[in-house]
Amino acid sequence: MSEQPVRVLLVEDTAEDTRLIREVLTHEPHLPLRLLHAERLSTALELLAKESLDLVLLDLRLPDSEGLATLTAIRQRAPRVPVVVLTASDDDALATQALQHGAQDYLVKGYIQVYPTLLTRSMRYAMERQRGEDEVRAAHGLTAQLVAAIPSILIGLGPDGLVTHWNAVAQDTFGLPAAQALGRPLAEVSVRWEAAEIQGCISRCRASGRSARIDELPFASANGRTGMLGLTVSPMRSETGEPMGFLIFGADITERKHSELERQRLQEQLRQTQQMETIGRFAGGIAHDFNNFLQVILGFAFFIRSRHRDDPALINDLDEIAHAAESASRMVQQLLAFGRRQRLQPKVIDVNQTVQQMSRLLQQLVGEPISLRLELEPHALYASLDLTGFEQILMNLASNARDAMPAGGSLTIRTAAARVGPDEAARQPSAKAGEYVRLSVQDAGLGMEAQVAARIFEPFFTTKKPGKGTGLGLAVVYGVVQQHGGFITIDTAPGRGTAFHLFFPRQLEATAAPERPAPAAAPPARDGQGKRRVLIVDDDASIRLLCARILQEAYEVQVVPSADRALDILKRVPYDLLLTDLRMPEMDGFALIEEAVKAQPALNILAMTGSITPDVEQRMLAVPRCAAVLHKPFSAQALQQAVGKAVSS
Repeated sequence: MSEQPVRVLLVEDTAEDTRLIREVLTHEPHLPLRLLHAERLSTALELLAKESLDLVLLDLRLPDSEGLATLTAIRQRAPRVPVVVLTASDDDALATQALQHGAQDYLVKGYIQVYPTLLTRSMRYAMERQRGEDEVRAAHGLTAQLVAAIPSILIGLGPDGLVTHWNAVAQDTFGLPAAQALGRPLAEVSVRWEAAEIQGCISRCRASGRSARIDELPFASANGRTGMLGLTVSPMRSETGEPMGFLIFGADITERKHSELERQRLQEQLRQTQQMETIGRFAGGIAHDFNNFLQVILGFAFFIRSRHRDDPALINDLDEIAHAAESASRMVQQLLAFGRRQRLQPKVIDVNQTVQQMSRLLQQLVGEPISLRLELEPHALYASLDLTGFEQILMNLASNARDAMPAGGSLTIRTAAARVGPDEAARQPSAKAGEYVRLSVQDAGLGMEAQVAARIFEPFFTTKKPGKGTGLGLAVVYGVVQQHGGFITIDTAPGRGTAFHLFFPRQLEATAAPERPAPAAAPPARDGQGKRRVLIVDDDASIRLLCARILQEAYEVQVVPSADRALDILKRVPYDLLLTDLRMPEMDGFALIEEAVKAQPALNILAMTGSITPDVEQRMLAVPRCAAVLHKPFSAQALQQAVGKAVSS
């Protein structure tokens, strides 16, 4: 015989919410349903009068009724039909009032979409609970076998407060046989729970003559399992109205509570991820224009510097301007890398030199109450690292140390060569035995308990107050170190501060010589034809002027503001090199290059952009005769070298 469908009345006037609930219930194979729908209270009351229903899903705000009055009207018409209140408002006070007025459960509609099974669980729970209440009211006329079949915790108390009933579900939940509970005061039953809270609920029930609830009551079973209960205490009376004690019934809601906590955790994680993704999108959107501004600042600072070499004070000021512009450019690169809009570009660097160069910025970051000390290996230590990623590691660790020392202290950065043996490597995920550069960052803060230290690299885990941290800083550090084939160890204890030891695979010094800029290549002259011709295309007038001034002494330069103007010239006049920005309105640099080589097949190409992403690099692979892509901001020397190389190719 096929299972009888559960007859459910949905009272909802919003079409979108109705569609959502229908869809959720349709995809529940273990709960066959017959769903009726009413958009108004009056229609719902008519259906309750003529239909035999198992459950009501009720929105409190309807065209002809609003609030708890809606629930009261439904309960008066069908007092034995369980009601699950659906609402758009996550209001604890309203939820409590709804439950006090007879609702079996209270669900926020937004949660149903995130956790679809929550609705059907609540429906089952509501129907089972209503069934239990009905059976309890008639308990004096039912056999003990029928009472034992109720799928809820069921505990009976006599007028004297002694336990009179302890059903099989209670035995299974608490791991306590009925024989060890019957005849004892509830406070003396060997269950680890808040007996005082249950007694308080019983007192409220006695005073009001109505049921009282405990929504969340922690407990521990005899076998050590911990969980959460949802209990209701109801008064029991004889046919003449005399008090007969109390009935405590409910369920183990541990799984449901865990599901709610997991949902909350995932929602918070999603919020944090979206926030970081927004930062990445924002950085990607402004990178090109922002780097154009920095290009102009650096370029014209170079010209001023070249004209005033005999003014040390001015030169110092210009160096500060250049340093600030370069730092701003690196900040954009960090945001792009964090938002995964720019891949890491490792190169061999001297770790000691890089830490030394960043010391001033790190001291500014941690502030005056904290003194920064460097204890660097006397000899150069080389490692293949992405400079942006390495700088981000130092910034994050320094920021973390600053927060660990609100009253000030010392921050020590050490470097050393280290050899990791097979035994130590086996204790570290993904580590290999070999030679490493060890970078240690140690603070004099309060330190951490072992259980906290074990979780600090988890994404979104933070010990800081809400709004004081995202829990991503150390996760980023861990991820970047892992990307470089390294690993991290921690030395910390309460009262001893914290030291992070970062291990990066060491490069042999013989292969790690620092890069030196090659001298600017002298542009070859065109035999008997004077200077070589360069056409510069950029929609930014300042960039056009800057590039022209850098190149005009060695080349015959013409500048245009758009791809259309450039193509018109290239169809009439031969050029040796096209220097074009890749991001321009109407026709971008890629389209310009494609048309330009059709007009002049021997034309050399040099591109420039304020945002080099993996997508840009991939597209450039298909561009014919492109010598390189210059990343703004670039120096005058870098432009001269790139143009000289391009026209000579």
